[in-house]
Amino acid sequence: MTKTVIGERFKSVFVASLASMSISYVLMLTDNIVAGQFIGNEAVAAMTLVAPITTLVTFLSYMVADGLAMMFSYAKGKNDQVKANDLFSMGIICSVATGVVVTIILVAFQSQILSMWDISPEYMEYAVAYYHGLMFIALPSILNIYFYTIYVAEGEENICVKASAAMFVVNLVLDIVLGYQIGVIGIGIATTIGNLVSFLYHIPYLFSAKCQLRFVKYFNGRELWQGIFYSWYHSMDTLCLALLPLIFSEFVILQFGESELIAVTVIINLLTLLITIYTGIVDCLQPMVCQYHAEGTLKSVIKTMRFGIASTVAVTIVLILFSMVFAEFLPRLFGVLPEEEIYAHAVTAARIFMPFTIFLGVTLMLGNYYVYVERLNLGAAVKALLLLILPVAGMTAGYWGFPQMWLGVGLSFAAALFLTWLMTRNKFGFLLIDLRQSARQFSFDTQAAQENLSELKAALEKYFSHAKVAPNNFLTALVEDLFNVYAARAGKFQLEVTIIPAERTTLIFRDNGKPGCPQSPLLDKVREKSYMISGDENKLVVVL
Repeated sequence: MTKTVIGERFKSVFVASLASMSISYVLMLTDNIVAGQFIGNEAVAAMTLVAPITTLVTFLSYMVADGLAMMFSYAKGKNDQVKANDLFSMGIICSVATGVVVTIILVAFQSQILSMWDISPEYMEYAVAYYHGLMFIALPSILNIYFYTIYVAEGEENICVKASAAMFVVNLVLDIVLGYQIGVIGIGIATTIGNLVSFLYHIPYLFSAKCQLRFVKYFNGRELWQGIFYSWYHSMDTLCLALLPLIFSEFVILQFGESELIAVTVIINLLTLLITIYTGIVDCLQPMVCQYHAEGTLKSVIKTMRFGIASTVAVTIVLILFSMVFAEFLPRLFGVLPEEEIYAHAVTAARIFMPFTIFLGVTLMLGNYYVYVERLNLGAAVKALLLLILPVAGMTAGYWGFPQMWLGVGLSFAAALFLTWLMTRNKFGFLLIDLRQSARQFSFDTQAAQENLSELKAALEKYFSHAKVAPNNFLTALVEDLFNVYAARAGKFQLEVTIIPAERTTLIFRDNGKPGCPQSPLLDKVREKSYMISGDENKLVVVL
């Protein structure tokens, strides 16, 4: 595959996000494994009931982080670093306030929250202990997620990987030590401390010389509500993922008995793994799609989504094959022995459920994409159908048997992708992009080297002759002159040249080399020019 600025940026964020999200999932899995090995599968089942509380905390975290991060990326796309810093600062204030309020609620209303489950005293004892270990997780978790989201948008995802690695080490060690010494409550405490360590790891970068972020005293109620508005649509998948295990667990308890909860634990762990990885890919898409959408660079949006969907399909296929091969090993992680009847039920459920997740990943990518390009209601409809409405409907197939329940849930993912196609087929297809408008834009990827100038010139000539855009001698001269400036720099790096024709034509040079605004006498004759840098790419925008 030819190297491009967008491709290299996506790869960098993808690897980092995948690593961070995988670490987060492994930590959750470690909680269950330690409980299963040191305490028993009843503890694992009880922890599965309480785990949605942490997912709800994550949902509230994203309610603060996601919308402001989207607006942050829109500001970067419009070359407004001042507004980006305002939004960054307001997010910190709101994250602290939300974390404090949620902590007060978890402490003050613990008896009411725990009374939601009608389970035996033995299971309830474990649930209460795990809840107590997690009561103070809200503030460090919300701050950790907020900084992670902003740093990915800023192109500093490597810091996020290191912070996640620090959380992994601390959490893993404390899981084993505290889980062995004081039981389930120690596993919850380990998770809380791990989140705190990860948050603290993000702080030093704010005081480094390369950091473009600045904290200012800023609060704007209208912008905050706009951010929450965006967040609601973007975070629906997290909310649904919190509700779905509760619904599945309640149905299984009523239909098959609480002994079958361990099979729900296996499926929910697989589903959480998938959603965690998909969230990592979405973290790649969000800053890029939002920025390119704000710029109006349709071809860059298309390139980014191709990377996103292809990565989703590839990762899902690997996980499906992995789950098919190791399905018989999964229940053992949670303390279930092969001679137990529930062991076979869990293995069968995993093998039925997993092949259908190929539809889950692609549809979830599209649902988030619609939010990023401000088709909010469509995005919300796709997510609700995919992660709540259709799976709950499919779950009712369990009235005919336990395997049929998971077959029905799997088929619901395929139905969600089909309904998404129905909703978009008359609106320029899945990506909602008018290909005629996209064809009028110029996008050329190359390496900034002098020998590639002739190829660029040929591409420009072809563009002006085929895209029904009037030739512009000044624009052509400016592109060639700026390319020569980039090519004269030391070191090899990728360059993307974009032309967006309109009443005021916009020219964008995007590179992943060392920062440095190019200089040219022709730039003195343009209407506007701006230069922005981030961890993954630098951007020169010229308006003629």
